[in-house]
Amino acid sequence: MSAQDAGPPKAKPTGDNVLIVDDNRDAADALAMALREYGHTVTAAYSAREALDLLDESPEIRLVVSDIRMPEVSGFDFRRVVRHRFPGLPMVMITGIPVTSEDVVPRDTAILQKPVAARDLQQVILQLRDEAARDASDR
Repeated sequence: MSAQDAGPPKAKPTGDNVLIVDDNRDAADALAMALREYGHTVTAAYSAREALDLLDESPEIRLVVSDIRMPEVSGFDFRRVVRHRFPGLPMVMITGIPVTSEDVVPRDTAILQKPVAARDLQQVILQLRDEAARDASDR
């Protein structure tokens, strides 16, 4: 994916701090570049362990985008850990390999198929941000 694929931002930049987690460095870096075109501050982690360290050190991260198929820890297991350690932190899962009936998919999981169009991811980010804001106001 290139910044050109992202197209110009359709909405006012949101300024969200996004963490991208993908063991494929090229894919993570390309997605990060595309999301920056939408005004996001983006950090990339290349493993679930690195991502958890970044989440511990960076409370300003407001959303996580994670690959599902990673070595050592699956994206679904990573999502469960994040949900437990950082309740309310929205996540979007991405995959190049279809989800099967053998996968144990956590509830309320947004999944996008690779290659991910930045505009599609941006729409999901905006939806999740709006849902998180509604949930916070309900408390």
